[in-house]
Amino acid sequence: MTLVERRDAMSVPGPDAVRIDSAVVGGYAAKVARATDELAAAAAEVGQGATRPETYGGLGADLGVGESYAVASGILRRQLGAGVAALRSVTEALEQLTSGHEQRDVDAAERIERAGWIS
Repeated sequence: MTLVERRDAMSVPGPDAVRIDSAVVGGYAAKVARATDELAAAAAEVGQGATRPETYGGLGADLGVGESYAVASGILRRQLGAGVAALRSVTEALEQLTSGHEQRDVDAAERIERAGWIS
């Protein structure tokens, strides 16, 4: 195979090729990161100030409404925390995908240039 044939073969992706647009994937990563921050902020506010005995009055205190709410809000905070962790993981994966593809593009361009295919 000549250099020209090899170059042409490399420039045409096969039918199973996956195309990654780094700008689009990077945009998704940024959106997920913002959503993660918003969810973390919301999780931090769940139950704030709502577990004081005076919040529900005397009857609420007698019935244990504050304690029940504290348990429920604690469970919700843990679930939201798990969601935050999952979103952070997605953000990291998207960022790694983007940087990996960008680096492979740079590497490929350097190999092509070294081979003398680009002047």
